[in-house]
Amino acid sequence: MSLLVDTHCHLDLFKDIQKNKYAEDQFAIKTITVTNAPSFFKPNTQLFKDCKNIRVGLGIHPQLVDQYKGELLLFDQLMRDTRYIGEIGLDGSANLKNTYPLQKEVIEKILRAVTRESNKILTVHSRNAAAETIDIIHRHLRGSNNKVILHWYSGSIPDLKDAALKGFYFSINHKMINTDKGKEIIKHIPIDRLLTETDAPFTFAGAINNRINSLTKTIEGIALIKGKLGEQMRQIVFDNFRYLLDG
Repeated sequence: MSLLVDTHCHLDLFKDIQKNKYAEDQFAIKTITVTNAPSFFKPNTQLFKDCKNIRVGLGIHPQLVDQYKGELLLFDQLMRDTRYIGEIGLDGSANLKNTYPLQKEVIEKILRAVTRESNKILTVHSRNAAAETIDIIHRHLRGSNNKVILHWYSGSIPDLKDAALKGFYFSINHKMINTDKGKEIIKHIPIDRLLTETDAPFTFAGAINNRINSLTKTIEGIALIKGKLGEQMRQIVFDNFRYLLDG
């Protein structure tokens, strides 16, 4: 049986993660754990340095740019220390209207830094800003060998199709398979662009209280939508992740 894949979670926000990091690592889950600011990156890499299945992303969360905008220089300095960039992106929600110009300034600077490197994997937030997020990323990274995952995509189908043509991947969580919009989005994602995530711990509730439950539920839901058996879908996602890393 192939391993599970979690391309977007926040392990540093798990309760008692210092005690439980090895338990998380022993799950059969290839994991990218993201950070919300550059100052959290080194503590996370130190925490997970002995873990086989967990890799740490370097990020500045778009919802927190006003708080962490002073860490852009640190972001640049840490860029060479990881292949994984996230969480980054744009959020056009009404309550973040005042910071949206700053968000764009920050993402532009991050992407310019990424273009000075190569072969990075970006996990990207695009809530209420899908078209602009896709456009900005493509404008900076087209022609490079950097890879992009749109995390918990909630934009339009035309923008989804545009992103897929540009080579973007999409990571799906169990919350998405329970809504009509989420199901429609999954239906239109090319099967070779599908990945899974948990966005844990934010998605945990009720019976879904760990990453195994979350990812198993997600795989089952995607398989149903795509007309595949669960194990087939699990293998497809793992193969997509492997190609993302090696392709």
